[in-house]
Order: sequence, then structure tokens, then C-alpha cells
Amino acid sequence: MSTPENAIETIIFFDIDATLVENRFSTRVMADILQEIADASGQPRDALGRALVAENQRRQLETPDDPLTMDWGDIALTVAQQYGVSLSQSLDALWEAYANVDEVDLLDDSPAVVASLKAPHRQLVIATKGLSKYQYPVLRVSGLLDLFDGILAPDIAGLHKASPGYHNSYTRTAPDALIVQVGDHYEDDVMAPKRNGFVSILRAPIEELAVHDAFERPQYFPAYADRLHTYPKEGTNVLPDAIVLSLQEVPALINQLEAEKGIPKNG
Repeated sequence: MSTPENAIETIIFFDIDATLVENRFSTRVMADILQEIADASGQPRDALGRALVAENQRRQLETPDDPLTMDWGDIALTVAQQYGVSLSQSLDALWEAYANVDEVDLLDDSPAVVASLKAPHRQLVIATKGLSKYQYPVLRVSGLLDLFDGILAPDIAGLHKASPGYHNSYTRTAPDALIVQVGDHYEDDVMAPKRNGFVSILRAPIEELAVHDAFERPQYFPAYADRLHTYPKEGTNVLPDAIVLSLQEVPALINQLEAEKGIPKNG
């Protein structure tokens, strides 16, 4: 079986946070913002942190496709104003200033995994719920940015990651391609991709599942679902196609999926 030169037969979407990396500098950014609001308002910092999360959750529920829904700078300003505080520092400026390689942990040697997946017939794309202005600094300092062929974010797609159509700018160009989403978030990386007809690979390092094949693990996952904080409280019948404990397992799964679809190793 031969394919036209540069034909894309497999598109692999990767989440960032808790999939490729753990971002620790974000905690310092939030701490500085919350401390300023706390000092000026007299409110406990923990309560203010909960207010930030609540405002983000409200936006995701009411206006999911508005880019401001995931704009933590705007969320911080909104919460500060609720307590009569005018911030002297910009969350976005702090984010850029604090971004550094020492506070971004690479999970499962993720750059090597992504590099091993590169092939002429594959397109590797970041698909994130975070805005690009927050994710580009993380990708740059981690060395991951140049390994990907593109990035999708709410401000780029004009849609929330879980919304239908979020992936269209890539999937429409290769309607017959194998489409795979790799990530850790149950709604964004399992439920939404499965609704779209994609293959879902969930990163969930649950050691008890190690004894099972990656494609068999989903049937055992419900017994451990409470360990995944993004699993919906109301439950769901939707399961991923495969579960990996480490990204190191992903290349072999992609090869297997491509073989089943009849995609030659060299595209």
C-alpha cells in the first residue's frame, strides 16, 4: 500500500498539564496574586484561591467557548475587584517572568516519547484547555515546542477543548486519518474525544492496572475511578480505548492502532 507524499494518516493530539509536564512555577504566580489580594482585603488566601477556582468553573459552565473563560489574568482581576482590590501586578506578566525550566517537570521523559513518534505520515499537535499565552512559555522552557506540528487552544480554535469542532482545523484536512487524543483529563481527553469518534488514550498512573494490557485496562478502571480527580462526580459509561501508566507505552499503542487500520509503518 502506497500513499501520496506527505499524506497525513495519523493525527495525535496531546494534552500538556499532567500529561507531558507538571508546571510548578504556576503555583508561585497564583500565590503572589492571592497574597496581594489577601493583604489588601483581609480575606484568607485559601478562601481567595477557592474564589478563583469557582469563577473559572462558573465561566466553563456558562460561557465555555469564550476565551476569557480560561483567562486566569482576567479571572484574577475579577476576583480582586469583587473584594475592592486593584492589582498592582499582572498575572500574565508574572507568568512570563516566572517561567523556567527548573520548575517544569517532564513526565515520563515526554520529549523523547514525542520525538520517537515523529514520522512523515503523522501530525503531532498540542490540544490544550489552557490559553496559548500560558502554554507557549511552558512548551518553550521544556523543549517541547519544536517537537510538535501545531497547537490548539481555546483562543486559537475559538472553542473550549471539550466543545464539538475544537479539533476541526486539523481533522477536516485528513478526514480518513486515525485520530488519537492522549491526556489525563476525563472530560477533555476521554469523553469529548470519544464523542468525536477519536481514539482516547488516558494517562492514569494507577499501579494496580499494570498487570493488564493497555487496551484491557479500561474495563477495570471504574474500580479506581475515584483516584482521578477529573472523573465526573455523576459517573459515566464512557471509557477510554486504552490506559497508560506512562507515556512510554504510547508509541507501541500507536503502532498497533496503525497496523489495525492498515497504515504502513513508514506511512
